[in-house]
Amino acid sequence: MEIMVAKNAGFCFGVKRAIDIAEDVAKKNPKKTYVYGQLVHNERVIEELGKKGIEFAEKIGSIPNEAITVLRAHGEPGTTYSDLKKKSIISGKNLNDATCPLVTLVHNVAIKLKNNGYEVILFGKRDHPESIGTSYHLQGKDTFFAESAEDALSVVDYITSNNFYKVAIISQTTMSVAGYDKLIGSINNNFEAKFEKMQLNLADMSNKFVFVDTICNPTKQRQLGTEDIAKKADVMIIIGGKNSSNSKELAAKSRSIGVETHFIQSQDQLEANWFKDKEKIGISAGASTPDITINEVVEAINKIA
Repeated sequence: MEIMVAKNAGFCFGVKRAIDIAEDVAKKNPKKTYVYGQLVHNERVIEELGKKGIEFAEKIGSIPNEAITVLRAHGEPGTTYSDLKKKSIISGKNLNDATCPLVTLVHNVAIKLKNNGYEVILFGKRDHPESIGTSYHLQGKDTFFAESAEDALSVVDYITSNNFYKVAIISQTTMSVAGYDKLIGSINNNFEAKFEKMQLNLADMSNKFVFVDTICNPTKQRQLGTEDIAKKADVMIIIGGKNSSNSKELAAKSRSIGVETHFIQSQDQLEANWFKDKEKIGISAGASTPDITINEVVEAINKIA
């Protein structure tokens, strides 16, 4: 039996940066350090950080006034900053922002497109913290979402019914590359005008209907690596947090190739019958999955074999 681990599986730089920030802040803080929301979408990482004096608060009201606080990697709407300010938690003083720079880039793209007259549509999961943060810069709760490629006709109807003159589509950083391509293709097949690609630097805003590729490179690398391994494997094991959007996309990518795929959080969920009569075992992991978890899964599969 051969075990193949996908290239680039595991932590991306944005996740590692957020963890490093939280650990560094907690190490220097003799009191409890608070993180608003899940720093990253991985249960093991959250548990380990909890052992280092870090408490995760799902509501700002749960964070004491003036407490040392870290913001998660996914980005936050402006309301989060203003609500924290009311509790005397301020950037440069006791607020440490671990937002991934690539998420901040998407925020800046959204703002610039909006300021240049585009109606901006977001390809992303409506309830994902990253998309919530991005939508704040557009129309808040009124931002129009396409959550999958199957929403193409809804996008076309939204544009035509409102008679929008300029429209731009952007994406959550962790969405499916193939899904984004399919969405744009389906829109173009059902809309009188054609959406053209605008470069990420937004240097040319002459086109009225555009899409911007804001899926981050770490997401693309993991999806490509998963695809390469899945084409060779008899069974695929995808490791990631239950709420990890990019990990779920890896599982979807693997299944789309037609290979038997199992999505797990840890070695404890492995089942021996998955590997019966299988010669090539593929493993991939989301951007918030630590190396130790990947190694444990590999070792467990070797023992099962």
